[in-house]
Amino acid sequence: MSDAPVLDPLPADDLALNPNAPHPPFEWLIGVPNDWAVLDTNPGSWQRNAERLVDDRFAGRRLRAAERREVLGFVEQLVADCQRAGAALSMIQLGRLSTGGVGSAGLHLGWFDAAPEPAGLRLAREALPSTGTVEEVETPQGPALLHRDTASTVPPGASTRVRSAVFQLFLPLTGTTWTAVLSAATPHPEMEPVLADLIVAVARSITLSTDTDTDTDTDTDEIGESAVRDG
Repeated sequence: MSDAPVLDPLPADDLALNPNAPHPPFEWLIGVPNDWAVLDTNPGSWQRNAERLVDDRFAGRRLRAAERREVLGFVEQLVADCQRAGAALSMIQLGRLSTGGVGSAGLHLGWFDAAPEPAGLRLAREALPSTGTVEEVETPQGPALLHRDTASTVPPGASTRVRSAVFQLFLPLTGTTWTAVLSAATPHPEMEPVLADLIVAVARSITLSTDTDTDTDTDTDEIGESAVRDG
């Protein structure tokens, strides 16, 4: 796995949204890293795509049977977690760590509707736990809040608790009642700076589809915007 995220354009046709998750009633744009795989969490199709996802991500690289079962277990539990959490869009990174082991990380987008109140950082601040650190991040849509923390978790596909780095970013969309909530976690220390950079880059790419002239402060060679329509 690389030490830094590589963000390239991903066609909108490759985006698979969970129809049961909350979505804004308007079209929005997001940049998605295509060196990560979009995770199919649709209840009607995720299972048949899970094995294909794992085999594609490790194509040409030796993956022992036990490792493959472990990775499939991770994907299966991650899908279940995303469905329970109402994630609208989920991405996954699978590959070899510098230690030779199999590493994984997830990045997820959810939506929160504060109607009838307009979207803003006040509700996000109230929802944040007292632990960890919080910083404001500037985006084309206005300020966002990035919360960093650690937690003792049992990663999907594992049976023992480990320390995981946990990131949450709250981005209210100005002029709407909707807030984009990005979340990511990894038990692998070498993946932490990757996730920290990636979650901010993806947040800065989020715009309303009518804001096509907005300067995203992100080079188009690094991240591409894909339009997503609800329904």
